[in-house]
Amino acid sequence: MNHHSAKRPGRPLGLALAIIASILLFTILPLMQVAMILLVGQRIQSQPLTIPGEGAAIEPLAVGGSFTGVNDMTLVIQVGLGLAFFATALLAWRGRPPAARYWFTAAVITLTALTILLTLQPLFAERAIDAGFDSGESISRSLLWSRLIFTILVPLYVLWYINRGPARAFFRGYYLPSPDDEAS
Repeated sequence: MNHHSAKRPGRPLGLALAIIASILLFTILPLMQVAMILLVGQRIQSQPLTIPGEGAAIEPLAVGGSFTGVNDMTLVIQVGLGLAFFATALLAWRGRPPAARYWFTAAVITLTALTILLTLQPLFAERAIDAGFDSGESISRSLLWSRLIFTILVPLYVLWYINRGPARAFFRGYYLPSPDDEAS
C-alpha cells in the first residue's frame, strides 16, 4: 500500500493540548514576567508624586539604576528564548517539516532544564541575615514551588504525548500499515 496516497493524519487533540500548554509555560509566562518587570520599572521611574491638598508634584520615586533586580541582558535573553520557542511550537503545530517533532522535543527538554535550574536557585539559596525580613518571601516561595511543579508536569505530558503513535503519524504525514494489512 502506498502510504502517500492515504489521507494525511490530523493533529490529535492531545498533541494540540501539549503544544498549547508548553506555549503557555515557555512563551506566555516568560513574556508576561518581562512585561511586568518593565512596567514596574517604568512606573517607578516616571510617576511623579503629588501631595494631597497642595497639588505640588514631587520628582519620580527613583531615577537611574535598576530597581527590579534583573539586568537588561537577562530580559533580552528571556524574550529571545520565549519567541524562539514560539516559532518552534508553530512548526510543531503545523507538523511540517517532520523534523519539527524533534526540534520541539529538544526545545521542551532544554527549556525545562533551564527553568528548573533557575527556579531551584532561589528556593535553596541562603538568605543573608543583613537583608532583613521580607513579607513577600512566603508568597514568592509558594510561586516558585508552583512554577517548579508545572515545569515538571507540563513537559512530562508533552514528551509522553509527542511520542505516542497518533502524534508520530501526524508529524510523519501518514499512518503506518497495520500488521494485518501486511499479512494478507
